[in-house]
Amino acid sequence: MRRIVLAFAAALTLAACGANERAVRADPELDALFEQLQEAADADSATPIQDQIMAKWSDSGSPTVDILLERATAAAAEGDEEMAEGFLDQATALAPDFAEPWRLRANIAYGAEDYAGAISAIEETLRREPRHFGAMAGLGLIYEEIGQPRRALEAYRAALVVHPHYDVALQGVRRLEPRVDGRDA
Repeated sequence: MRRIVLAFAAALTLAACGANERAVRADPELDALFEQLQEAADADSATPIQDQIMAKWSDSGSPTVDILLERATAAAAEGDEEMAEGFLDQATALAPDFAEPWRLRANIAYGAEDYAGAISAIEETLRREPRHFGAMAGLGLIYEEIGQPRRALEAYRAALVVHPHYDVALQGVRRLEPRVDGRDA
């Protein structure tokens, strides 16, 4: 029953973000990794699967796009958000269905405390990869930070439907469930 409730919460969160299956590129290897992630017995066994998923997410299939993302990451690390955004614009133009440039935009916006921009970029990430548990958990962190604990909890729960052992989401649920569900002492 709990899994059904969590699946429903995930569907609502993803629907609110406009995620759809058409945005996901068919990738049987990635699908198999997500199945393995669901079947992982614990966090230790889930971690290498999680790492493989993240590696697949970061590979656009285009050396040019991958270099643009590397340059965007380096520019952001140096504090040059404008240059990073320029590289991300180029990457998005070359690979419009690739989620990673949007995830990087979300990180940049979050670092600049542009929460509306970060949420918007996460929504774009989830349109392209509806199973992006990191983006869902990031959405939870943002909602928590801006004082929307119910929405934060929904986002964390959505991440756990995809990745039942994702530590950031597990911690968020533990932190918020008592308060949001009315069990706070």
